[in-house]
Amino acid sequence: MRRTILLLSCVVLASACGDLLSGVGDLSADIVHGGATTTTTTTVATGGASLRLKGITGLVWVNDSLGATTDRGADDTIIAVWFRGNQVNPWVQASRREIANALPGIEFPELVPEGVTHVTSQLVFDTVTASLDPSTAAAFGFWVAEPYTLPRTAGQLAVLEVGIKTFAGDPDDEIFSFQMAEGRQLTWTHGDFVYQLFCRTGVSEDGCFAMAQATIPLDLVVALR
Repeated sequence: MRRTILLLSCVVLASACGDLLSGVGDLSADIVHGGATTTTTTTVATGGASLRLKGITGLVWVNDSLGATTDRGADDTIIAVWFRGNQVNPWVQASRREIANALPGIEFPELVPEGVTHVTSQLVFDTVTASLDPSTAAAFGFWVAEPYTLPRTAGQLAVLEVGIKTFAGDPDDEIFSFQMAEGRQLTWTHGDFVYQLFCRTGVSEDGCFAMAQATIPLDLVVALR
């Protein structure tokens, strides 16, 4: 989809990223761009250089073995994922099918930097009410290797957090950009959701925007194998 981009000249402290982004740091260029791949790629111009992006077909979704193999209603899915956790940690591992069921209409980037190979996915709860946390209801991590085999600073290239839109006046599809010491955060609203995409310093600004501007419904991504 096409979105309006608004650049904001401000610095956001690392604490604003939440627990998922703890330990954020720079990535070297070789990790960002990765090695050769047979996946179809797209070239995005970046001031004389280029960043190769690829489609998400072929990415390893590490939590896809979790949960039911058929569609469930949102409430049933949320309850099932909640009881999978320990009712203390709000971040509970969930498959892409479960997240699509729990949050109908949620979208996901259809382009990622070429080095990304794995995706982690969680539903995030308010542990007092056992319901999804409206500020961050789902989260996705983009990794250049099998998750958690490397420190986040070296292995996790980007993080997408999705909250539930609670204010009808939020401008739809305008991308707000925040420069951070560890990278860049983009924020936008679309439909019923608020999206926050954090890209580490090694990801170009154009590449980060390309991820945010090219999204498709997650229930379509579920069909990709």
